Amino acid sequence: MADPVTSPLRCDLSQYSLLDAAGTLRSVPARWGDLTDGVDELHGGVVVALGEIGEALARAGGTGGDLRSLVDVPHRRLADLVREHGEQVPLLDAVDPAEPVADALVVCEELLSAAARLVAADHVAPATGTLVAVNASGGGVPKTALDRAQVGPGGLEGDRQRARQHHGRPSQALSFWSADVIDVLEAEGHPVAPGAAGENLTLSGVEWSSLRPGVRLVVGDDVSVGVVAELTWWAEPCRTIARCFADQKYSRIDHGHHPGWSRAYAAVLRGGEVRPGDPVRVLP
Repeated sequence: MADPVTSPLRCDLSQYSLLDAAGTLRSVPARWGDLTDGVDELHGGVVVALGEIGEALARAGGTGGDLRSLVDVPHRRLADLVREHGEQVPLLDAVDPAEPVADALVVCEELLSAAARLVAADHVAPATGTLVAVNASGGGVPKTALDRAQVGPGGLEGDRQRARQHHGRPSQALSFWSADVIDVLEAEGHPVAPGAAGENLTLSGVEWSSLRPGVRLVVGDDVSVGVVAELTWWAEPCRTIARCFADQKYSRIDHGHHPGWSRAYAAVLRGGEVRPGDPVRVLP
């Protein structure tokens, strides 16, 4: 059996709704920007991944010389299907898995992960921290602290997102943040606390600014059975968390303005139970 700690991320199309698929393709340029941010020289494998992503998007009808242009046509194809069939219709009920747009989704998800893993291996050191809070809600923020929770492919069981067009895709199954970052923000006068800004799992003891997409986090006492998640991209803040900031300026935790302060999305590679107090291992 493949080891989820080290195995490549695999894209399971059965986990995607049409809305998830459309949003995933729309996010590709931003995710590429996050995984290459701050890197002066790209690993050869990362360059190869970019070329293969571009080719897959071109087969799906994309045109142009950059990712933002290439995703336009396949994204619009999926957006049209959302309008025709409905947001939560399973992707595979409307699209044959052999269609180029489905292939593009698989290639983008898997190669974004592979490229990010290569970059992370060169820039992040192993570390260990602690899970200090597990947070969920029936929709929206703040999220409420739980004594324990099950994590599955879709994220924290019982947790819901109010705005599904922006959240809840497989690459956003979980949201992580740092209790140490929260402490600094509180010291600045911001009324923020674990779960208030919507993260599912709040960590401490890990240098948050050292992390980047591609890093894998193992939550639990035993690496062989603990929850395994891969950071995929930085969460863009929005006005729903404005109440967490004294001046309502939620851009305080926007990665583009303040690198190292943002919440992070993650895909789940192995589920299981999580509880406050669990160790969290950072594995580039």
